[in-house]
Amino acid sequence: MHAQTKDLTPIKGIRYYYPPDDAVLVFKDEKERIPYGGMPLPLLEEDFAKLEGEPSYDVVGRGIYQALRSNPDCILCDKYAALLRDAYPHYLAELASNAIMIDSKDVEVPYLDRKIACLKVLALLEPQNPALPLEIGRVFLDRGMRLSALHLSTVSIYRAEHFLNRAHTLAPDDRNINRYLGEAYYLLGKYDEAVGFWRKAAATDEPEAERLQERIDRIGAGKVPLIPPVDYLEAIGAAFACNQTGDYEESIAILQDILMDPVFSEEFPIPEIHCIIGKGFTALDMPKYAEAEFRQALVMDPTHEEARALLATIAAA
Repeated sequence: MHAQTKDLTPIKGIRYYYPPDDAVLVFKDEKERIPYGGMPLPLLEEDFAKLEGEPSYDVVGRGIYQALRSNPDCILCDKYAALLRDAYPHYLAELASNAIMIDSKDVEVPYLDRKIACLKVLALLEPQNPALPLEIGRVFLDRGMRLSALHLSTVSIYRAEHFLNRAHTLAPDDRNINRYLGEAYYLLGKYDEAVGFWRKAAATDEPEAERLQERIDRIGAGKVPLIPPVDYLEAIGAAFACNQTGDYEESIAILQDILMDPVFSEEFPIPEIHCIIGKGFTALDMPKYAEAEFRQALVMDPTHEEARALLATIAAA
C-alpha cells in the first residue's frame, strides 16, 4: 500500500502521495537513480486511484509536469522543477517549445497564462537568468492591456512590476528591462520612477530613444493622466462589462468620463471604446450619436472591421 497522503497546494486533478523515506526513482533501464523519499509527490488523480506500492517513473513525471504547469508557484515547486530537469528533460523541452509557440502568434489571455506558467518553471531552474523574469514581466504587461482582461489590469501590472524588478536586480543596465520597467511604473502612475528607467533605456537604445525622450519630456511638463492609467484600464473593463449586461447608460458615462482625459486618450488610443459607446447609443435608439462613435473608431483605426460593419448597419437602417 502507498504511504500516507494528504492535500498540500490544492491543484485541480492532482492528489499528493507521500513516499517512504528510502524511495528512489529508477529510470534509463535502471542506470539512473534519484532519491526522493520524504517529499510529497503530486500525481494525477487517475494515477493516484490506481496506485499500488510506489509510483512508476512515468506516473511521477506526469504528475510533476501537470502540477507545475497548473501552478508553478506551488509548495516545493523548486524541488519538483529540479526533479523534472534531472529525470524528465523531455518535459522541459516541451515547456520551452510551448512558450516559443505561444509567442509566435497573437493569442488570447488563457494562452498568455500558459506561457507565464511555462516561463516560471524554467525560471525555477535558472534563477540567475534575467531573460526569464524579463519575459514573464513583459507577458504580464501584455496581459494587463488585453481588452478581454482589463478587469484584471491592476493585478497583471503589479505582477509585471514584480518580475521586471527581479530582472533589473540581475541586469540593471539591460535596455529592454529598463524600458519595460518604465512602462510598468508609468501604468501604475509612478511617473518619477518611470522617467528614471526610461532615461537608462534611452541612453542605450537608439531606435527607441526619441520616443522615450518625448514621453520623459511630457512627464517633465506635467502632461500625465489625471489618475494612474491602470485605473482607467480597470474602468474601461467595468464599462465593457456594463455594456454586456445591458447597462448602456452607465457604460457610456464611464467611457465618456475617461475620454475627457486628453493625456490618457492620446497615450492609449483604444478604438474599441468608441465602438462600445456606439453600441450603447444604438441600443438606446440614438443612431446619430452611434454613427459618430463608429466613425471616430475608424479614424483611429481604418481597418477596424467591427466599427465598419456597425456603421454599415446604421446606414442600411
